[in-house]
Amino acid sequence: MVMDIRDLRDDADDDQDRPEEKAETPVAAAETLVNQPEPEVDLEELLTLLAEGDGVRQAEAADQLRVLVPSDEGIERLCAVVEDTGDARRLPAVQVLGFHRQWLASHSQMERVLVWIRVEEDPEVATAITWLLRGRDVLQELLLHPVVGVAREAALGLPVGETTLEALLDALLVGRGPDIDRILTQRLASLHSSLTSRAVDYILNVADRVTGDALRHVLAQLPPQPMFELFVEGRSRPEWTTEPTAQDTEQLQSWHHVARLASQSLLQAPSGELIRYLVNRSAADDTFARRHASFMKAALGNTQDVIGPELLDDLERLTVNATDDRLERMARMLMDLSDKIAGGESHSHVSDLLEKWKSRSPALKLKIYHLQQGLK
Repeated sequence: MVMDIRDLRDDADDDQDRPEEKAETPVAAAETLVNQPEPEVDLEELLTLLAEGDGVRQAEAADQLRVLVPSDEGIERLCAVVEDTGDARRLPAVQVLGFHRQWLASHSQMERVLVWIRVEEDPEVATAITWLLRGRDVLQELLLHPVVGVAREAALGLPVGETTLEALLDALLVGRGPDIDRILTQRLASLHSSLTSRAVDYILNVADRVTGDALRHVLAQLPPQPMFELFVEGRSRPEWTTEPTAQDTEQLQSWHHVARLASQSLLQAPSGELIRYLVNRSAADDTFARRHASFMKAALGNTQDVIGPELLDDLERLTVNATDDRLERMARMLMDLSDKIAGGESHSHVSDLLEKWKSRSPALKLKIYHLQQGLK
């Protein structure tokens, strides 16, 4: 049985990406290199021991292979082993290549590895080759690979960005099983907000070919603030035309369908980030507050997040030059959130703000008093 030397680094994959290796300090690393004896056996002998030796000798060979940095000639020897389909040492050869990936900086070497993965028939070797490619955009080609191990490694190693976004969305919308879908969900949740519009454009293009549950799940992972702007405010809505074609009508219907799912997703468990954004917009913009009053009320009632004290600083800043009507609205929102604001000092800050606003005028004082008493 061939020992998987990756296990020495990646004990057991959990819900997160593999943990980062602990780096030695430069001094410690230098001392290690100075004091480390040269391997007594060559590269191919170590591979043979790893592939065919007993447990103790396998472990010793694995330790040496991990610290042995192959020369250019050594890289070629390892590649030759991988390309010999009859060689029993192919798996450890790929694993060694994966520990020392600087050789992949060469375009020709990268193309060489892509040929391997596209024709590889051994599931274990294919999975190891995918691990070797971690951090490379090409992994998007492997997210729907029939070998589950390959697809999982591709999901773990995929960089999330503009060039890989559509493949990531495709894989999640199609579905590869709970484990891989969980990994892909975590990757999508790390998407930068600047790419939300691009993700939405793609989702709208494929919305009629996937299930509502899949759409709802994907929409829930996208950054909430741009999602609100694109769907609740309607910034992604197709342009209106006086003479719509059948295609225009179909696109508009599809947009309304996705917008409804997006709105439901945003309201199901509004994040603290979204709440802060909505409170700031509502406090500063009377038109926004009127137009989205019902959404705002539902969001404030549904959020389970603990709201940071930064929101109080926002309201303090917005107090300057605010009208009585705006202060009343701010007081109403603040009281709806008062039990969800973190920290004991924050609760004192809430009381101070309300008292400050009440001192603005007798009429406002009465309105805020009624709010505090639960009166309309």
